[in-house]
Amino acid sequence: MAKGPTMKFPEPNAERAMQVANYGMDSMREMTEQSLNQSKALFEGILTTTRKTVENIDQQAREIRERSMSLAAETLSNTFDFAHNIVHAREPQELLQLQSEFISRQAQAVAEQSKELGHKEVGRTTSQGIGDASRRGSEAA
Repeated sequence: MAKGPTMKFPEPNAERAMQVANYGMDSMREMTEQSLNQSKALFEGILTTTRKTVENIDQQAREIRERSMSLAAETLSNTFDFAHNIVHAREPQELLQLQSEFISRQAQAVAEQSKELGHKEVGRTTSQGIGDASRRGSEAA
């Protein structure tokens, strides 16, 4: 049986194989480092946004607390004024008039407080902060 022409393939060169392996490892390292840098930037953006959001919520809570205390003080003052006026009332009709005035002042104080609190948008800051973090994450990628 005759053998046909044989082709000789060069034996694997160990040095060349090492270069190819190193190139692949270098590429993997570079891609991994880029991914880590992007992830770090994203999480730093999320932390920054979270800090700002918490600060805004704290500020709004402080304002609400101050307004609530102001309403409580006004309500208490109206109540004691009403009590003092009742003590000095001489006729039943005067009591009815004092009660009507008291209720009117209390209702007005509560209405003003509700109107002021209605202008505050607590949820807006939070949702805007989350949207900013998401956008930064997309930009980093």
